Amino acid sequence: MSDIELKNLTKSFGQGNAVAGVSLTIKAGSFTCILGPSGCGKTTLLRMIAGLERASAGQISIGGRTVDDPAQNRFVPPDQRGIGLVFQSYALWPHMTVAQNVDFGLRVQRQSAALREARTAEMLATLRISDLADRYPAQLSGGQQQRVALARTMALAPKVLLLDEPLSNLDATLRLAMRAELAHLHRSFGTTIVFVTHDQWEAMTLATDIIVLADGAVQQLGSAVEVYDQPASRFVAEFIGNPPINVFSAGSPAAIALIPPQVSQPNSITASLRPEAMDVIAQDVGAAQIAGALGASVTALIPTGGSWIVEMALNLGGAPVLHATSARPSVHVGQPVAIIPQASGVHLFAPDGQRLPILSPAQKEKP
Repeated sequence: MSDIELKNLTKSFGQGNAVAGVSLTIKAGSFTCILGPSGCGKTTLLRMIAGLERASAGQISIGGRTVDDPAQNRFVPPDQRGIGLVFQSYALWPHMTVAQNVDFGLRVQRQSAALREARTAEMLATLRISDLADRYPAQLSGGQQQRVALARTMALAPKVLLLDEPLSNLDATLRLAMRAELAHLHRSFGTTIVFVTHDQWEAMTLATDIIVLADGAVQQLGSAVEVYDQPASRFVAEFIGNPPINVFSAGSPAAIALIPPQVSQPNSITASLRPEAMDVIAQDVGAAQIAGALGASVTALIPTGGSWIVEMALNLGGAPVLHATSARPSVHVGQPVAIIPQASGVHLFAPDGQRLPILSPAQKEKP
């Protein structure tokens, strides 16, 4: 297993930076997802770790060994970095059987026939594709092809496994199955895995650590729980979560109502509330009788299969508010309701978009 350390890593194309001064450590044995919208630089970052792109500035180290450092004119080619790489397209040899595809890298390394046979059989069994050994790629489903690509890469026992959106070509059912397969693979081998995706649920369900990237810069590095419950910025808060977090613009009546009284300069602060971090109850006489509640009316009830989204219009005005619940709603469209926020689900952001801590009055008074 190997740490991956990036120091002020930059990649420039023309006048712009695809990756802008990234510094972080990917822990040995972790399953780290690089998550972000299209064009944020996540694939470029992965390709630099792989050695398929050279850094414009900064440094990359794998297992304590520097593999890219333009200032020192140091560059280790991909085949000497001890990494495995699986692309969105599985790139299987069409004229080779499944077993021959898995064996291919070992043959290039000039491993003995006995070792190749044993290793190929082990990987086919681990990925549960032993019965497909004599088939050709054209005879396989998308999920089966992905397992072959993973088996071929894992046969080489890489210290680091890099995956570039390998599930994006699969249908929803297969994606779910292959997520479980990847998690099983990680538990079995303990390999350091770096996984690029734009799918937040893939990241949330697979990763031990998530790197949220935007405009080539790291917005947050943390566990799935940390990036969801304690987003470092408004961008992270809005990007992570489905349905999306409810955002109340600075100075709006709803934002002011959500901001605790001990917070200074409330008119400059944006407030937000997770859709599940609230209680919604019928309130025929308005919300005034319930302390801290926001009055609203239900505008839509949306079933999503196993859960519901309740859309509401605030009496105070502003954007619609979304509430997510696993229980069938007891309210109906057009009904006045009271929204009771849960304090743990309220997040505050400064004008620059950075997270603001919510201190209790007692904490604020401490010297």
